[in-house]
Amino acid sequence: MTVQDAVGGLILSDVNMERFLESGEVSPRLDHIDFSLAPGEWVHIVGTNGSGKSTLARLLAGLTIDGVQGTWNRGFAGNRPMPYVMQQPDSQLFAETPRQEVRFALEWQGVSADEILHRTEAILTRTGLLSIGDVPWERLSGGQRQLAAVAAASAASAPLIVFDEATSMLDEQSCTEVLRLARELHRQGTAVVWVTQRLQEIEGSGRVVAMLDGRIVFDGLGSDFLYGSEAEAEADADADADAVAGAVALRTPHTLTPCQACGLRLPYLPALALELGRQGKLKRPYPETAAEWEQVLSQL
Repeated sequence: MTVQDAVGGLILSDVNMERFLESGEVSPRLDHIDFSLAPGEWVHIVGTNGSGKSTLARLLAGLTIDGVQGTWNRGFAGNRPMPYVMQQPDSQLFAETPRQEVRFALEWQGVSADEILHRTEAILTRTGLLSIGDVPWERLSGGQRQLAAVAAASAASAPLIVFDEATSMLDEQSCTEVLRLARELHRQGTAVVWVTQRLQEIEGSGRVVAMLDGRIVFDGLGSDFLYGSEAEAEADADADADAVAGAVALRTPHTLTPCQACGLRLPYLPALALELGRQGKLKRPYPETAAEWEQVLSQL
């Protein structure tokens, strides 16, 4: 892979990587990937298992992967690996306690000794880990260990942080805390790559990149990913009307949304919104927040 440094966005150009199967066949792990990330941007990367989303996430974080071909312009992320939070915290914890883990991460980032002391206590407080900062890993829950990994990754205030399904093994409370911290970092100007299969975390106005078989098959707004574009919805409604008028349906009713087309199941509320829309009981923009849904359901 050709790596370039430049001011501006992080850009992958025509990136490819092969996967060698047990049968001896070769399949693409990444297939002609073109991807850009602006400073301070938030992007959700989604896809089924084996779609290539974790491989893409590792590349964006600056982690070395053998066999990758293409061009990579690091831009605002610089030439050092960026913080990367994995699904399994035990795979990335190097120290013996949360406090030591945060200090280790800050030392690795080249933070001064005086600043390390201040930042360590601050991030332990923000993540609710201060009271257990010196407790060894074997006495902490999986959620607490994951919060420690997130605290260590976010303590250095890097320009980019990558969460690779970091909440998939957590309970709802711990998941909410990790997402809250990620959003706080984003508000402070950190670019966030959020890899997830928890599609209820997608916001309609946010950017979503969906992967399938090593390719990017969707890159656009969360609302269009979950529901399809308004133009597609109108075309779908017109086709249904024509089918009813002709008494014979010449196609499968209701085109798949981009979410469904890449093999993912719609969360309950977006699925409900689509069904209510098809029944003529709900119009775009569909509700997102609990308050919006409460208002909609009270009117049905």
